[in-house]
Amino acid sequence: MADDSLGVLFVCADNSARSVIAEALLNRFGHGRFRAYSAGLKAAPAIDPRALAILASSGFEVSGIRAKDWREFC
Repeated sequence: MADDSLGVLFVCADNSARSVIAEALLNRFGHGRFRAYSAGLKAAPAIDPRALAILASSGFEVSGIRAKDWREFC
């Protein structure tokens, strides 16, 4: 069966907070209609700990989250 979900890439400056949160939210609340990813124009060395804390306190798994450069998706 073909995957009918729509891919979405959130791109920001460093992929350390907002785009990561947007990716997590769309993947959860998109109910399988979307497959979200996030990346930065210049990826940060690490995800902002406050973003990880927000996600974790909201029940998201954060162990595999990392900042990604947009070129990973080319």
